Amino acid sequence: MTTNIVESINSVLRFARMLPVVHLIDEITNMLLYWFSQRRDLARKCQSTLCPDLGEKKLRKRLDAASRMNVVKINDEEYNVLDGDMNGLVNLQNRSCTCRKFDLEQLPCKHAIAVCRHLKLNPYSLASSYYTRATWAAAYAEFIYLVPPQGTWVIPDHLHNIKILPPLSKVMPGRRKTQRIPSKGEDRRENKCSRCGVKGHYQNTCKQSFLVTNKQQVA
Repeated sequence: MTTNIVESINSVLRFARMLPVVHLIDEITNMLLYWFSQRRDLARKCQSTLCPDLGEKKLRKRLDAASRMNVVKINDEEYNVLDGDMNGLVNLQNRSCTCRKFDLEQLPCKHAIAVCRHLKLNPYSLASSYYTRATWAAAYAEFIYLVPPQGTWVIPDHLHNIKILPPLSKVMPGRRKTQRIPSKGEDRRENKCSRCGVKGHYQNTCKQSFLVTNKQQVA
């Protein structure tokens, strides 16, 4: 996940990375300032309990799926949920389910929501605080200010004579990549072959092109 985040930032800054380092820092500052301001306004206008895209949308889809499930009580903490496909064993005390979605996402899965309906509990109470609107607003509550002109900087005397050198780096051969590598499971937009119109290959590796060439050689 960390590598994917870095690649996403590199993709956004693919043109700014060619600038001198001072201008690159200005571009990063302006980008973060815009992002924080935009998300701060979205969080202020949000009326839902959870974040609209991350929590609320997922939970509403699971609410519809949980309405068709049967719940069998094992004890006061564990419940077996029958969904007709992959049953789930829910433990409300540990906030876990055998489908592993509740454990990994810290958001009630469809089996946990079915248990909440059976017990007449609010499924939003089982969601992690990281999905709440308050946490979303707190993440972007701080303000970012632009760097003032260099003439107004107050630099201590013991820093004037320090020379900061760039880090040692080895430039790899080949053209630098400007787009990030999609993670497994992402929707990859593959280019179509210009000859047959099928995704996944290009004209120089097209099988139809190979067959046409062989026919021409035989003729």
